[in-house]
Amino acid sequence: MKAVLIYYSFTGHTHKIAQLIMQALKAKGHTVTPVRIRPLEEEKRFVFQCRDAFLRKKPELYNTLTDLSEYDTVIVGSPVWAFTYVPAFYSYFEKVSGLSGKKGYCIATYGSGAGKDKALKEMADALRSKGADVVKSDCFQQHENPQVSKEKINRLF
Repeated sequence: MKAVLIYYSFTGHTHKIAQLIMQALKAKGHTVTPVRIRPLEEEKRFVFQCRDAFLRKKPELYNTLTDLSEYDTVIVGSPVWAFTYVPAFYSYFEKVSGLSGKKGYCIATYGSGAGKDKALKEMADALRSKGADVVKSDCFQQHENPQVSKEKINRLF
């Protein structure tokens, strides 16, 4: 498998899960390219980030990989903010290409859990709208035992 792992992390939790995913896939002999998306300008207060997510704002992103045609698997990972994924992914999903016929996986990280299922569904819908076949999705709680996270990852892939 030649995978690309596209993720956003503000607090570092989604980054930790992304690292665990990369370790698991590499241990199975797969190639993984990590892509951490970031807005050029970002609100630093969480309450305003949630507002932007709720309003589905589309911030301008740093230059990032958007042509995914060379990969056979696409993994997207986002925290859950205001019952959806982060604003940076609204911008990213608008620009991404080369997803037709790719396997897709969606990862959501969360604190309270409010809206996690809705966020996963919206991520899956966004991938499908670009032609990907979403295979599996899962959520990872902020204070989840790392062993539990590793077991979930092994079941996903």
